[in-house]
Amino acid sequence: MSEMKSEQLEREMIRIGKTLINQFFVLLKTAQNYEEGHSATNAPTSNILKIVREIHRRNEEASLRVKGGYLLLGELRLKPDAAGFDAFMFTMGEMKRYFIGAINFTPSTSAEEIGRFAYVFRDVEPIPSPQTYQKLIEKMHHGNILGIEMESLSEEEGYGEGDDAVELKDSKVRAKKVYLQTIHAVSDVMENAKMGQTLKLRKSKRVVQGMIDQLLAAETNLIGLTTIRSHDEYTYNHSVNVCILSLAIGQRVGLSKGSLCELGMSALFHDIGKSEIPLEILNKPTEFSKEEWEAMQRHPIHGVKKLMKLKGLDALSARIITGAFEHHLNYDFSGYPKVPSYTNLSLFGRIISLADCYDGLTSSRVYSRVPYPPDKALRFMMNRAGKAYDPILLKLFINCIGIYPVGSLLLLSTKELAVVMQNNPDPGKWSTPRVKIIADADGNEVDGEMVDISDPEAGRAIVETLDPQKYKIDVTRYFV
Repeated sequence: MSEMKSEQLEREMIRIGKTLINQFFVLLKTAQNYEEGHSATNAPTSNILKIVREIHRRNEEASLRVKGGYLLLGELRLKPDAAGFDAFMFTMGEMKRYFIGAINFTPSTSAEEIGRFAYVFRDVEPIPSPQTYQKLIEKMHHGNILGIEMESLSEEEGYGEGDDAVELKDSKVRAKKVYLQTIHAVSDVMENAKMGQTLKLRKSKRVVQGMIDQLLAAETNLIGLTTIRSHDEYTYNHSVNVCILSLAIGQRVGLSKGSLCELGMSALFHDIGKSEIPLEILNKPTEFSKEEWEAMQRHPIHGVKKLMKLKGLDALSARIITGAFEHHLNYDFSGYPKVPSYTNLSLFGRIISLADCYDGLTSSRVYSRVPYPPDKALRFMMNRAGKAYDPILLKLFINCIGIYPVGSLLLLSTKELAVVMQNNPDPGKWSTPRVKIIADADGNEVDGEMVDISDPEAGRAIVETLDPQKYKIDVTRYFV
């Protein structure tokens, strides 16, 4: 009984935490549009104070924290829902931009201080340096804001030019090692599937768990490796890329480590049914005939049959099977295979569908030799939101990879070439990522600086995306 009461209290605190974030988001946005003292800030200021007092009344800490890519209320992790998604991402993005690890509203916090606090953000211009945090502290001191306390962002949570270069290199090496281990694991299982042998997934489970650890530690490095393209090993690369992208979405959804492992396994073997498709069809360089396309459309069913032979079928196996079966059904069930009685598409199926389509569109595969540039692939997918794809998950997916996804090759207004290295955490600035300059205006290769396109002082804008193959540029090397 006490356990049920504890869970109920935790759910209530999570609800309160979400409300605090939403109202803080409203206040910051209002402060951007109105001068200090304007009546438009009264409502969000008053609401925040009420929420803070309610938290303290429950003897809890009214503290918003950034940890592991999430927002926490005290020690409680808060998962964004569809309605509060923008508020979550904006608040977390602003805290990271200003190198804030925690904002603590003490019991002495007043409405006046909360109102003034919102304008501290507007008055301090963030730069990619921890000095930004010190300027905020000084501004708060001058504004006599004593009831709100802050902690700086820890090094492992932060980002920027201050990161240790050796540690960054080691992180890239670890990411590449995990990627290659996963390629080997999936190739072993695929080969066993072709031979009709019993599938053993223990090794695959271990590498997926390693991938999750790497994703949580350095997501950008691992997502950057999805730019690896191998025409000869398309199926294996594709499977691993879909696994990485699916895990990134699952992490944003707030899945536990155990559920992420199940999702990763399902994504890794979503195409295992292709082991039953004749090679002359899989490797056909021209368009499929009607009969060949019908054969291709049977691969989800083949996948179910293969996975049903898993040793010791259990709940994990069942979830792997579900993801493999559903990844081409489409959000509105307009895809394949046709199953008239199917009415509920699982979360795994909806996630894997997004990752599968994106990697397929951006890859040069046998039966689609011309890949889409990443931004055009996303536009194609956004046009099908609500039909082929779950619109909420698609929004989360774009947050994972950005409008200009990690690894995109860009032409800048300065005529320089750049590779996208990191997305802007603010949803309102998804079109302005952090990039690395790789060629100067004369086309000479350079080991250039990291540039935040959203910073007006950077003096650069994105003109268009380019095809790396056309310019013989391997963007993957900037992530390994």
